[in-house]
Formats: sequence, C-alpha cells, structure tokens
Amino acid sequence: MITFERMDNKQFKDYMEFMLPDYIRDTAEHNKLDTELATEKAEKQMEQLLPDEEKTEGQHLFHIKDDQKLAGYLWFHVSKEEKKAFLYHIYVLDAFRKRGIAQTALRFFENESKDAGADYVGLHVFGSNESAIELYKKLGYKQASILMNKVL
Repeated sequence: MITFERMDNKQFKDYMEFMLPDYIRDTAEHNKLDTELATEKAEKQMEQLLPDEEKTEGQHLFHIKDDQKLAGYLWFHVSKEEKKAFLYHIYVLDAFRKRGIAQTALRFFENESKDAGADYVGLHVFGSNESAIELYKKLGYKQASILMNKVL
C-alpha cells in the first residue's frame, strides 16, 4: 500500500543531501553552467524556497512509502492566494519503479493541492526526461511553454 508521510527535520536534511546533487548536475547541464555556479544558484534557490526548512508555510514535503519502505520523495508548494500549486520534485527510487507509484503520487499531489484551495497545478520537467513527460501527458498535463537552447 502506498502512503505519504510528512518529513521531519532530519528526514528533510537527508532529502536535501539526496536531491541537491542531482538538481545541481541537471541545472549545470541544461543551463550550460559550471558546477560551482550551479551549486551557488541551487543553494540560494533552496534558501529562498525553504527558509524555514520543512516547516516553511505552503511547502509540502513527503516521503512516499510502499508498505512502510521508503519508495521516493514528493515536494510541492500550494499558494492559497493564487489558488495554484507547483510540483517541485517527485522521485521514485529505482527499486520501486514501474509499479504505478509516480502516478499515485501525482494524484495525491493533485488531491492535496485541491484540498488546500488550489484550482490549478503546474510543474517543470526537463525535455530530456521523456518517461516523465509521457506520464504527465497520460495524466492530462499539457505543455504551457517550451524553453529551447542551442550550444554554439
């Protein structure tokens, strides 16, 4: 059975240690930045988004559990004023993939967002993440914009 548990402070810190290196690598690669600059930008962004860490108002950070085993992570923000939610990160650990967990987590995100007053949800996905794009399309997500680049 898939369940969602809010992160405590230790779990939050462990999550940041897990998530940040991948985020920095993706940011550096897709924005053609050196690792030092990508790290600086990522750390600054986390400080802005999560000034009170896991207790930051409007931020929702969960462990995704499959029969009490850690199966992944889910992080989203709900803005009650704007009545919208934004998915910052969803990640299913390799051993738990291809079981419908990401789909369950996305439905959880949508339901929690709606319950918190959102009538719109959004997310960002790198263009190279084709499997995620297919999942989002399957669940009714539509492209809102396309950012393109070219290496010279």
